[in-house]
Amino acid sequence: MYSPLRIRNLLIALFATGLLAFSVSEKSVPAQKALRYYDRNMSRLEGSLRILAQASNTHATHDSLLRLFYICRNTYKKTELFTDVFTPYKARILNGPDILKIDEENPSDSMTAHGLQVMERILYSPPLNRKELYREAKAMELEIRALRTTPDRKYYFNDEKVWTAIRLSSFRVISLGITGFDVPMSHHAIPETRIVLNTIKEISSYYRGEISVQLWHTGDSLLKRANTFLSGNISFNSLDRLTFIRDYMNPLSEWITQISLQYCNSATARYPFTPGAGHLFARDIMNITFFSPSDDYLTTPQRAYLGRKLFYDPILSGDGSRTCASCHKPELAFTDGIAKPMDISGKKELLRNTPTLWNAALQTAQFYDSRARILERQLNDVVHNQEEMNGSLLRCIPSLNADTLYARLFKSAYPNEPAPVTEYTISNAICSYVRTLISFDSRFDRYMRRESDSLTEKEKNGFNLFMGKAGCGTCHYAPMFNGQVPPLYQETESEILGVPAQDKKRLTTPDTDMGKYLFTHHPLHRYAFKTPTVRNIALTAPYMHNGAFKTLESVIDFYNDGGGAGRGMDIPTQTLPADSLSLTQKEKQDIIAFLNTLTDTTTIDYDYTK
Repeated sequence: MYSPLRIRNLLIALFATGLLAFSVSEKSVPAQKALRYYDRNMSRLEGSLRILAQASNTHATHDSLLRLFYICRNTYKKTELFTDVFTPYKARILNGPDILKIDEENPSDSMTAHGLQVMERILYSPPLNRKELYREAKAMELEIRALRTTPDRKYYFNDEKVWTAIRLSSFRVISLGITGFDVPMSHHAIPETRIVLNTIKEISSYYRGEISVQLWHTGDSLLKRANTFLSGNISFNSLDRLTFIRDYMNPLSEWITQISLQYCNSATARYPFTPGAGHLFARDIMNITFFSPSDDYLTTPQRAYLGRKLFYDPILSGDGSRTCASCHKPELAFTDGIAKPMDISGKKELLRNTPTLWNAALQTAQFYDSRARILERQLNDVVHNQEEMNGSLLRCIPSLNADTLYARLFKSAYPNEPAPVTEYTISNAICSYVRTLISFDSRFDRYMRRESDSLTEKEKNGFNLFMGKAGCGTCHYAPMFNGQVPPLYQETESEILGVPAQDKKRLTTPDTDMGKYLFTHHPLHRYAFKTPTVRNIALTAPYMHNGAFKTLESVIDFYNDGGGAGRGMDIPTQTLPADSLSLTQKEKQDIIAFLNTLTDTTTIDYDYTK
C-alpha cells in the first residue's frame, strides 16, 4: 500500500532526479532556459503520472490518489503555456474536456476524451474505477514522454514564441483558468491560476538582463500583486473575477505585451490577437486578418463601402424583393426579432432563427451547424438558397456592370481584377462590410478599459456569476463571449443543450431540428448547434436556434435546470451538465443585468473617397 510517507519519498527522489538531469549553465540564452524549464517539468510530470498509475493499481486510499493527481495537474500547469501554443492538438489530449469529440475534417471519426479532466471525473464520481484511472495515467504518461523526447521541441523555443506563449497564457487565465473550465468538478481553479502566475514569473525572469530595470520591477510587482489577490481564504464562487481581471490581469497583460513587442516581428496573421493590443478587452484585441482566408479576402474601405451598398440592395434576390437587411436589421443587432423568418414567398417558415452579424467575422465556422468555414461561403449559400433569397451571383453581374455607380465602385474596390464584377468580388464586398461589424465598445468593455466606472454592483456580480458559479464563461468564452475556444481561438465549438420546441418545462423531447447532424451525419452531432455570442443579446430576442425562448429569464431558467436533460429529456450526448446550477432569483437577475451591459451597436461607416 502506498503510505503518505512512501509517496513523499518517491516524489523527493523524482524531483531530485529531474533537477540533476536538467541542470543548465547560467550562460544559456533565455529561450534555451525556457526549454530547460519545459523539459524539467515534463520529466517531473511523466514521473508523477507513473507514480499515480502505480498507486491506482494498488490499495492506495482515495485521498492519496487525489494528492498524486493534483501533483500531476499542478506540474502540467507549469508546462501548459508551451503545450497550448506549440502543440495545441496534444494539449487537448492532455487537458481537454471530458466529452467525445468529432474530427471536423473527417466527421466519421470520433475522438474519445483522455487526460487530466477524465481523471478528475474518475476521482470525483464514485465508485472509484481504479482500472480506468490506471489506463488514463499510463496513456498520458506515454504522451508526455513523446512530447518530452521529440527532437522538434527545440525549434519551438525562440524569443518570439516564448513571449507569445507567455502572452497567450495570461489570456488563458482570464478566458479559461478562473472560470473552472479545466477543473469542472473540483473547482481547483484558484490554486492553478497561482501556479500559472508563478510560471510566467519564472519564464520572464530569464529575460531580466534584457529588460530595463524599471520595466522589470513593474512586472515583478504586478505578478506579486495578482498572486497576493488570489491568496487567502477565497473560494471558487466568492472570487471577484471582475476586479482580478480589471485591476490585476489587464495591467499584467499590458506589461507582457510591451515586452513581447521587442521580440515578435512576424506577420500579424499568425495569431488571433493584434500584436500591440494590451489586454484581452482592448478595443482592437482581435486580429481580423487572422480570420480572413488570405490576402485576397482582406477588407479595405472601398470594399466595405461597396459591400454596405450591396447589403441593402435587392439585386441579389431572385425576384428583387429581399435584401440581406430584410433578415439582418441593424436596429436589432442584425437579427429580425422573430423566432424564425419566412421564406422568400412569405408562405413557409424557415428552419432556424436569424443570428446576429456582430463579430460574425471573428469565427472559424458559420451557420448554426458550422457547415461554412468563411463568410464568403455563407453568403453564397444564402443567396443561392431557394427558400432564403433564390438568387444568383452570376446572374446579377450584367445588371451590376450596367449600373455606372456600381461599375465605378467595383473598379475602385478591386483595381487589379481584369473583370472587377465577379461572383467572388460580389461576395467578398458584402463580407468585407460584415467584417467591419466588430463589437468591443460596450459599457462593459469601457469599464474593463478603465474608460468608465459605470457598472453597478448588480452588473458586477452578474459578471462574476457568469464567469464562475453559473458556468456561462466555460462555453461563451471571453472576450467575444462566443464559442471560439481560447487561447488560440481557432476552433468554433458546438454544444448539445436539449432545447425544446417551445418554452414549456414539461416537454420531454427536444426540438426536432437535428442541427449539425444534418451536415455531418454523425450520431454524436444530433441536436448540436454552434455556440453564439451573447454580445448585444439584449437586442436579439427570441433566443436559441429555434427562437423557443422569448426572454433572457427563460434562457437562464433553462440553463439553471440543467438544459433538456435536467428537465427530463433523454439526451445521453448532452454537453451541458444536467445538474442544477442552484441559482437564486437575485443571481439570475444579476446575470441578466451583466448581459445587458454588452450592448454595443457602434460600427465603422467607411466614407467612399475615390
